Amino acid sequence: MMALGDVYVQKFKPGDYVKWRNIVRDKNYEASTREYHGLIIKLYQITDEYTRPVQYAKILENNSGKIFHVLLHKIQKVETN
Repeated sequence: MMALGDVYVQKFKPGDYVKWRNIVRDKNYEASTREYHGLIIKLYQITDEYTRPVQYAKILENNSGKIFHVLLHKIQKVETN
């Protein structure tokens, strides 16, 4: 079975600088989007017996230094010099 995000695996590699967006909610539960930037540490696939396999990227975010696990189809490569 083809994993969700398989078509994106060849577009990324560890060390790529990428961006992605998440929906964040304030204390009143109002939504806004926040853009993040970071470096891909690892590409991996999660598989279990009940659901379709899914491709993820493990990303080190720039500002916070936190690790994010992001669906591969949600990230975009950022061109650097």
